[in-house]
Amino acid sequence: QGEECAKAYFRQRMWGTMTMVQNVMLNTKCWLKHMALNHTTGLDPENIKLRAAQGFEAADYVVGGYWVWSKLIENLADIGYDPGIMFMAAYDWRLPCQLLEERD
Repeated sequence: QGEECAKAYFRQRMWGTMTMVQNVMLNTKCWLKHMALNHTTGLDPENIKLRAAQGFEAADYVVGGYWVWSKLIENLADIGYDPGIMFMAAYDWRLPCQLLEERD
């Protein structure tokens, strides 16, 4: 779910990518509206649903190729680990822990 201004970014990462930089530069108000939480409830604003990215792509790199967990993921792959036996637990950093379960 989202506002009309963000339809072009459906199923794309809104945080930590070049898509984010493009969206911030070209449509700051739309990006901020989708990243913000409701000031009263601390949950999603009405008609907007933004969730954390899932899988290894959620934390391997951020904007411009700066690695976060990619080196660890690559090294674990070198010694035999694969996505079948590893799990990346992504979370929505905008929410306090107690609201994560309430929302999802």
